[in-house]
Amino acid sequence: MATSQKKVVQSTEKKVVQSTEPAAAEPTWQPKPEDRASANRLRLIAIILWVLAIALECVVIFGLLFKQGVQVDSGDGAGPVQKYPFMGAMLSQTMLFVLAIVFIVICGILAIVASQLWKKANRLDPASTKDPVRFFIQNQLGAIISVIAFLPLVILVLLSKNLQGAQKGIVAAVAVVVLGAATWSGVSTNSPSVEQYATDSAITVAVNGTDTVYWVKGSDVYHLCSTSSYLNQPSKDNQIYSGTTAQGAAAVKNHSLTVVAECNYDPKTGTIISTGQQIYDPTTNTMLTGNGSTAPQPTDTPTG
Repeated sequence: MATSQKKVVQSTEKKVVQSTEPAAAEPTWQPKPEDRASANRLRLIAIILWVLAIALECVVIFGLLFKQGVQVDSGDGAGPVQKYPFMGAMLSQTMLFVLAIVFIVICGILAIVASQLWKKANRLDPASTKDPVRFFIQNQLGAIISVIAFLPLVILVLLSKNLQGAQKGIVAAVAVVVLGAATWSGVSTNSPSVEQYATDSAITVAVNGTDTVYWVKGSDVYHLCSTSSYLNQPSKDNQIYSGTTAQGAAAVKNHSLTVVAECNYDPKTGTIISTGQQIYDPTTNTMLTGNGSTAPQPTDTPTG
């Protein structure tokens, strides 16, 4: 009887070769084009307002505080009086004092509005914490500009010879108040970041299936569903708004996801309430799944 013979193939040792392909880039969050466009517009307006504030400050310094006065006949026989030429007019010392205060206050208002617009832009298009220098400058730029703009103004007010007696003290006090208000307005606490948005967006998609969050006017945080009990309480206009994570962050005070358990998600444990599945580890700040479900295990069948 014929017997079949099996062909024996001798195994050979394989050489391990390091792959030369670049490692896949770490997934990160990117703002939607419309959000980035809105952020760019807000930043442009903020820059224009800062430029206007600094330009008006220069008017105060060179047109009022250090403008050379001239002796002008009073016309009432009392002899010459000191006047200060300004934009075709001759200002009295009192009017110079009043205008200096008005212009300094306007400068402060422009700087404060600019800082608020810049902060809103940062909520729509935040910086990454991986670049700490840029992260700090981008988020604290309003405060930095305010100090650069108004601190020299306070010093120059004290050095001005066009202000006399109590007037110098009053103008200096106004400048100090404006400096403090503008700087405080420009300070960003709990600054938004790309990493925070990446986490919040991933959680939102895992729970909702889409990057959609909800909030009301005056909210501290945004929520995962419109049925949240917090959203259905009386609000400023009794409207519930929806949008992307970035849009929600730009609209609420703390630009972040709620920390209370609701909408089928418990942020303290990072689990979907209905299934008990953990999708996020709050202790390590990492997502455990990309879509809220267990990914299928790949087979180990070689091809080719």
